[in-house]
Amino acid sequence: MEVGSGPKKRQGWLTLDMCSGADVFWDLRYSLPFPENTFKAVYCSHVLEHFSYPQLVKLLGDIYKVMQPGARFLIAVPDASLYIDAYLGKIDPKTLLMYEPAVISYSPMDYLNYIFYMDGHHKMMFDVKNLALHCEGAGFVNCSLREFDGALDVPERRYESLYMVCEKPMNRER
Repeated sequence: MEVGSGPKKRQGWLTLDMCSGADVFWDLRYSLPFPENTFKAVYCSHVLEHFSYPQLVKLLGDIYKVMQPGARFLIAVPDASLYIDAYLGKIDPKTLLMYEPAVISYSPMDYLNYIFYMDGHHKMMFDVKNLALHCEGAGFVNCSLREFDGALDVPERRYESLYMVCEKPMNRER
């Protein structure tokens, strides 16, 4: 299942989002409409950052519940550490600030405002340790970085994304 898919269809995946074109039209703030232990894999790309902390905890718990034991949770989110590096002068911010409506200025503090708020769309930000921490809090194990997957991940977001894979344990519940 792809959570927060947008309107696209993906071969071999059930898509779920609050837009026409997804296989299942669903508001992710509500419990997922599937029985426990349904899916062998769940994917979400640039979705988790759109939820407040309480909503994120609920969504991660819901995803955990609908996954089969041993299933993989594949995640892509904006990598907040890149924007912190831009703030610190370690990288050129112009390589990151691609969504014009969210560009306030080229002041270092606004590099952070850009990604943290994204013109009002973002509510949470993640780096590697923080994303793993939240996923582990939902019960996932073996949370680690993964490589960009050209068959799955959006190439246009590769420059700013953090990719992670987590697993639902085989023999224990949260």
